[in-house]
Amino acid sequence: MKLRKNILIVDNNCELEQLVKEPLLKQLKDSGVSPVVIRAKDGAEAAIKSENQKFDMVLIDTEVPRLMDGGFVYGLHSYKNTQDADLIVVSHREAADLPENLQNCKFFKKPVSPAELINAMITVLNAQHHGVVKDIPATAAAAAKHAVDVRVINAVIKATTNVLGQFGVTSVKMEKAGPKSPHDPLMGEVSSVVDIKSESFQGFLCVSFDKGSYLEVVSTMLMEEQTELNADNQDAVGEINNIIFGNAKAEITNFGVQMTVPKVLLGANQIVPCSQGSAGMMIPFSTAKGKFYITVCALPVAAKAA
Repeated sequence: MKLRKNILIVDNNCELEQLVKEPLLKQLKDSGVSPVVIRAKDGAEAAIKSENQKFDMVLIDTEVPRLMDGGFVYGLHSYKNTQDADLIVVSHREAADLPENLQNCKFFKKPVSPAELINAMITVLNAQHHGVVKDIPATAAAAAKHAVDVRVINAVIKATTNVLGQFGVTSVKMEKAGPKSPHDPLMGEVSSVVDIKSESFQGFLCVSFDKGSYLEVVSTMLMEEQTELNADNQDAVGEINNIIFGNAKAEITNFGVQMTVPKVLLGANQIVPCSQGSAGMMIPFSTAKGKFYITVCALPVAAKAA
């Protein structure tokens, strides 16, 4: 049975709807997702429709009437039916000129590439379909119970899949999460680690790519096929992970969690030192050409007080 996903497109001249609707339905025909596209001609109609129906994604053209001067765009993240929706914005403006609550969403400057926009939408829908929240087993969360708010993990998952989608990696599939000893080596060959802490947590998050998945991303990024890890392409991991954690940071800080600047680790079997009593979990992902891993490690309460 397919999972229905409601998409609200705020678009006064049908341009966005015509651009994405048919290709989206076609590309997701054989997937587990059934997109339902609903259009609103302006901000006022979008507000009315969001009062009566829950949306999983909202695609906005900022030039539509009664949007910026109305309440809809400013209440997106507080309305019951759109607060959990993924937001994509298309605009003639620069991202920095948009209202603050639109600046951290997925953004496309006009004229937008139809393929890039559709790929971004499919990546988000696939991430939702694979259960970013509810597919993390309770046993895995319990293994890091003094660890991290699941919303933080979800923010990093969402940011990672979104950024990879921007680089053309659309076949991301989340696999089964589970406990992982924080004293074991990281699973990838190119990794980035950030320390995170809040009033109730101290530990780190890591995004680690194997050779295949990393070369898949960096080939698109450098616009040249990369077949081996070398000095010319290894520096790109820092930029990729800065973008990932930068995208996640805005959401994470809303939960009272602080992050450091990402630290890059090159080479297989890297170990991040942890004190005894730490707990960890790992979420593996597959792409068309390899795998990447999101790992979270929580230091014990005693370690935080030290």
